[in-house]
Amino acid sequence: MFKESFGIELKDKTLVCQKSYPESFDSIPYPQNFKVPEFIKFTGEDSRTTCEHVSQFNAQIEIYGSLDHLKIRMFPSSLSGTVFSWFSALAPNSIQTWSQLERKFHEHFFNGDNEFRLCHLTSVKQKHNESVAEFVRRFRDTENRCYSLVISEKDLAELALNGLRSHIKEKLEGYEFLTVNQVLQRALAQESRSKDAKFKPDRLSMHMLQGESSDDEGNEVYAAEFVWSSSDKPST
Repeated sequence: MFKESFGIELKDKTLVCQKSYPESFDSIPYPQNFKVPEFIKFTGEDSRTTCEHVSQFNAQIEIYGSLDHLKIRMFPSSLSGTVFSWFSALAPNSIQTWSQLERKFHEHFFNGDNEFRLCHLTSVKQKHNESVAEFVRRFRDTENRCYSLVISEKDLAELALNGLRSHIKEKLEGYEFLTVNQVLQRALAQESRSKDAKFKPDRLSMHMLQGESSDDEGNEVYAAEFVWSSSDKPST
């Protein structure tokens, strides 16, 4: 009837969109209390890198466990536009593990233009009016963009220490730091002590002496006694 009406003969084959991962993955129950996270979509059209996207995807999905089948099923929900089309066009059953999918994703979309190097990390220095917490946060942000950098946490701690302002760094000499967080805690304590010393009044103190009045009205008389610190006492 279709051929008679439209002059077109339908083929017996029906177009079916096959998934790139095993169908058995879809039959595995979701974890208890599972809720699809609100993924930030990767479009490939902005400065967001594949490493940033995968890191955030893992952070959101791994609260339910590091499950390959769950990651693979949910990953297309974090893609948009032509990137989603790329995922849909992957060969049927070509993805068996999360590592395979992640590697293909990086190979196809990774752009190293926004990647930082070790030299960027070593150039992070605490600014004049920058707090220790703000400096360490900026240091961590820079480190997170050194995607290909392989460095131990102890070496990172040394770089963070070297980036502190000299008056704080000098007070921390002699300590062994294994993590950046240890540097942060020690530096915060030193920063707090420096602020306390700066605002402590040590040049002049005043003692109030109360005396009894000798007149009939009972007025009170106060005398102020100024006491100089030994270092600031004027010479006579």
